Amino acid sequence: MKAKTFFGIFVAMAVVPLGLAYMTLKFNWFTPAATNKGEFMAQEVTIALEKEQPTWTIIYQPQENECDQLCKEQLYGLNQTYIALGKLQKRVDAFVLSDSIDLSDYPATRQVETQFSQLDSNFLYVVDPMGKVVLRYQASPSREQTIMTSKYILSDLKKLLKYARIG
Repeated sequence: MKAKTFFGIFVAMAVVPLGLAYMTLKFNWFTPAATNKGEFMAQEVTIALEKEQPTWTIIYQPQENECDQLCKEQLYGLNQTYIALGKLQKRVDAFVLSDSIDLSDYPATRQVETQFSQLDSNFLYVVDPMGKVVLRYQASPSREQTIMTSKYILSDLKKLLKYARIG
């Protein structure tokens, strides 16, 4: 094989993949990598919760001090998500940010009397061990959507816990 032919093949093998990659990005021929199911927080929100050790936290802030159907569905989802964590439960806490809601049917969750004005009501939030709110999930009054949201939280939490060095 001649040196010019070899050099031409070598250059083509380098340029063609780069050209295809550029065209793929330019014309949006792919789905952007979004592995998270929740919505990342647009602004940085830090909350302080009284905990014995730094752990990841799932929190729910109901809209009112009374627990309506939407609130009950979210409490159910929060409780089921925490139970589904299995052996990872020691690295995660579940809190409800209200002091007047009866949690006797939801033993996995704990109450905190604090309300945070930076957090929207009727969302479930994932908080890192340093107190930064990372992801949020929309609440829904339907059981099917609550189960899907619980699966999304579980999936995202398992990924976060896999790579986390603290918590």
